[in-house]
Amino acid sequence: MPDWKQYIRENLSLSKLSRQREEEIIEDLAWQFQSAYREALSRGMPDEEASTRAKQHIPDWESFVSDVYRSERRNSKPSLDKWHEISRSESYTLSRGGEKILMGFTNDLWKDTLYALRVLGKNPGFTLVVVLVLALGIGANTAIFSLVHAVLLDSLPYENPDRLVILWNEYKKMNLQASNSVPDYLDRKEQSETLEDVAVFTITNVNLAGSEEPVRVLVSPVTSSFFSVLGVKAAMGRTFTAEEDEPGKDSVALLSHGTWQKHFGGDPGIIGEKIELDGKSRTVVGVLPASFNLFFLDAEVLYPLAFTPEQMSDDRRGQEYLIALGRVKEGISIGQVDAEMQTIAARVIERFPNRAGFLVDAGWTASATPLREQLIGKVRPALLVLAGAVGLVLLIACANIANLLLARTNSRNKEFAIRASLGADRSRLIRQLLTESVLLSLAGGGLGILLARVAVKAAGTITPAGFSVPVLNQLSISVPVLLFALAVSISTGILFGLFPALTSSKTDLQSTLKEGGRTSGSASTHRMRNVLLVTEVSIALVLLVGAGLLLRSVQKLLEVNPGFQTENRLTFQINLPAFPYDTRQKEVEFFRALMPRLNALPGVRTAGATRQIPLGPGGGTRSFVVEGYEAPEGESMPLSETRVITSGYIRAMGISLLQGREFEDRDDENARKVVLVDEKTVRRFWANESPLGKRIRYGSDGPWREVIGVVGSVKSSSLDAEGREQIYLPYSQAPASTMYVVLHTETAPTSLLSAARNVVREMDANVPISEIRTVDTILNESVALRRYAMMAVLVFALTALLLASVGLYGVISHMIGQRTHEIGIRMALGARRADIFHLVIRQGLLLTLTGVVIGLGISLGLSRFLTSLLFGINAIDPVTFLGIPLLFSAVAFLACLIPSMRATRVDPMVALRYE
Repeated sequence: MPDWKQYIRENLSLSKLSRQREEEIIEDLAWQFQSAYREALSRGMPDEEASTRAKQHIPDWESFVSDVYRSERRNSKPSLDKWHEISRSESYTLSRGGEKILMGFTNDLWKDTLYALRVLGKNPGFTLVVVLVLALGIGANTAIFSLVHAVLLDSLPYENPDRLVILWNEYKKMNLQASNSVPDYLDRKEQSETLEDVAVFTITNVNLAGSEEPVRVLVSPVTSSFFSVLGVKAAMGRTFTAEEDEPGKDSVALLSHGTWQKHFGGDPGIIGEKIELDGKSRTVVGVLPASFNLFFLDAEVLYPLAFTPEQMSDDRRGQEYLIALGRVKEGISIGQVDAEMQTIAARVIERFPNRAGFLVDAGWTASATPLREQLIGKVRPALLVLAGAVGLVLLIACANIANLLLARTNSRNKEFAIRASLGADRSRLIRQLLTESVLLSLAGGGLGILLARVAVKAAGTITPAGFSVPVLNQLSISVPVLLFALAVSISTGILFGLFPALTSSKTDLQSTLKEGGRTSGSASTHRMRNVLLVTEVSIALVLLVGAGLLLRSVQKLLEVNPGFQTENRLTFQINLPAFPYDTRQKEVEFFRALMPRLNALPGVRTAGATRQIPLGPGGGTRSFVVEGYEAPEGESMPLSETRVITSGYIRAMGISLLQGREFEDRDDENARKVVLVDEKTVRRFWANESPLGKRIRYGSDGPWREVIGVVGSVKSSSLDAEGREQIYLPYSQAPASTMYVVLHTETAPTSLLSAARNVVREMDANVPISEIRTVDTILNESVALRRYAMMAVLVFALTALLLASVGLYGVISHMIGQRTHEIGIRMALGARRADIFHLVIRQGLLLTLTGVVIGLGISLGLSRFLTSLLFGINAIDPVTFLGIPLLFSAVAFLACLIPSMRATRVDPMVALRYE
């Protein structure tokens, strides 16, 4: 019993009163505290809680002392009435009641948690299996969500990115989307009323001088408005001014944060220093923030895009090489911007009648596309497929664990019956079981986060080229990702724990306690386990069908003939700097001298060069005129993919020469103009006659070029794209500063890289080689995104198949255990072992086939979402939709085989005594 007088003396200080009076007050208060304490005890409160309740009658001793002094001045005794009124007021009662409920809930939750830990600790094998399965499921979901969050959900690193648009030229009748010319940019910047501002930029490679060997870097020439449109500021120094958009005032540069660190050691003194890009000196005026990336590209240096009066003239409207970026005004929709771009384009057609015919025939207009859609539109389907697949794997894992919990809780029926007989209601039992399942899921989630961290760190090295690599390299388990993992962990625990909790909490006390330990389980429990198994099978089949469709699609894609050979072929890029190669003649002379030297290298069969490597970056289209050809009514004007190549390139790439000859050294700038055409061009324009000697030209006033040969069609952009007609020009007649060299070698192509590099260095030590790859690598990278999606979904599908098979094995094994007594009776009555075997196999296959039928129905409905990732097959591919169910049925048969064989070995005498 509390010593109330001592408690009061510790809290009450009445120094202004006499010692006698203070003792009287303490005596009075002690009696009242004792009365409150006894009253609380009489209401059933524990001793400690009753004591706390009594002490709360005076929550503020300082205020009480003030009341005592005021009472003494009025010659009245202090009373606890005021404090009784406070404690009995509605607000105080509600507050204390809520606190009591909260304390009670917290206390019960703590007890449930401790009990759950003891129960799980007594079954370490079961606990470990469940945690590992959940870790794989939750970890995979967390890793994929971090990718989805970074690419699809996370805000782009620009100010108000949802107001950014990319502006395009559209040639609708040619199904062609093109960049902008300088006059197009000026029109849209000056005439737009829906955009705050417009900027343009382009991407190229240049040589950065200053190290022992020249370094090839990715650069972006930009207009000064680029930074205001994006809302990007320099981390050090400044960005470009409007004056630096003018020729002669543009000798400045901005470094990316990575380039500043990598090439200049993070030296703050770099501001004001000069660097040399392609032989031109530029002053560094700033360093960009570490978070900046140029639309998922690692642009290392930015410098001003200064236009000359000649470039801004209307004669240059056909030279489309600029990417235009606009910032939409507040309150303006993307649709309004798109409509305005079309209106501006219509004005151009009215202003230039000389080009109007061409523009109208080509269906020329302009459009605006949201920046986010432009950047992620192509990868969104693959990411959503991955997210859906990994989510289905987690559902299968949940169903599997729920089945395990059902089997485990079935053996705890007597425990639940005893607890219920001692007063535990059904909600209390459900809460206890849910606490156990949530603890399991949180443990699995914690381990899953560690696995996800490993996965996202490896993402940049195992994903295909071009798959937003800068974003993947920056993936991390951020706060949103952690919250997602926590939400998945808790919801998963509730999901797989709810069914077993609801089922097991329905305890028949009398029958359970009478059974004395029999754990046969109720019919509802068996039905629930069967439903969960069928769910597993159907989901696994959906994943397997999806993986089968993607696998067949990739197989069809790899069967496509690219039109060139890939074995023993090495490619690398050479980019001649503007100084000293400041004329076309000097560029021609460099490559004219280079090719014989490369051909002379031991191990090189043939060397050639091209401006655009097949299936690689770059490429362009040009309209052309065929002599004597009149297009049928309604047909779009001819448009070809134009390729500039040196002599020897056709042989070096292994492209078929079907008619005539390929280019030779005599086809130089002083010779007659010649071209090679592909077989697709021949079929369209000279189907019934030889194309040799026929002539074409580019533009209405270009020189006529004679066809001297026909080559096979080549897949230029991707294996799954049909592509346009292809026309080849000799390098000497259409020189360029950047070319891709191709070496056809007798041995491993990379073994000749050093020799080829030495040849280039001997010719000019300031010319680097870059983008070194084999043609095999280029081909593999072109299908990497499809292959990546296929492999990821296949891994998830095989995991789902394994989980479903294990689930089927578990259900059949448990069923045999529950029906051991029945099996003994059947065998005692004359049933053969074959009959028992067929009985068990039939039940397992019946459950499997039910799931297969449901899964096929779901797959038929969902397969259309894979259409954009398929090639060469229909979304309802008969081979896949017949083969996968047969495969699954075979695996299911194997999963049922072992428990079925075990059932046939049951001893009838032992079985009759079972349980």
